[in-house]
Amino acid sequence: MKGTDTVCRILQIGFLLAGFLCSTVVVEAADHPAFEPVKELFAAMSEQDGKAMQETSTEDFQLLEHGEEWTMQKLVAVVKANGKPRQRKNFFKQIRTRQAGDMAWVSYWNKAEIQRATGLRIIVWLESAVMVKVDGEWKIQMLHSTRVESDKQPKNIQWDPLDPAK
Repeated sequence: MKGTDTVCRILQIGFLLAGFLCSTVVVEAADHPAFEPVKELFAAMSEQDGKAMQETSTEDFQLLEHGEEWTMQKLVAVVKANGKPRQRKNFFKQIRTRQAGDMAWVSYWNKAEIQRATGLRIIVWLESAVMVKVDGEWKIQMLHSTRVESDKQPKNIQWDPLDPAK
């Protein structure tokens, strides 16, 4: 009987481990659906559409913007205060996305080409976002953004333009 008890115990442990692993499956993809709200946020920023910006995030959204803590309300206010550029083109290069259940994090490079009357300004950021599913939809809960000076920007990035039609 002792051998049977050992086999049963090993099977129990195996099933427990299998259950644990299945509940914490990590999904990684280059163009993960959790990244869509990030694209939507920047498209809305280009249009200065505060309502659309807010729809991309959770109510407790937090932005860590180059050493400052912002809410979505502050981000909307800053975007509107800056005035609408004649043209803003957004570009991304996803680095990594990892999902565990209804939570995911994404890391990516972000570039904006902003054309104003005073000229073209190009800004690059290294960013990460924590995404959560709310009522079946991915939302941005936290965004961490660090501007990268032009002399420190990677030269080998192949940027993916944000298609405003999407």
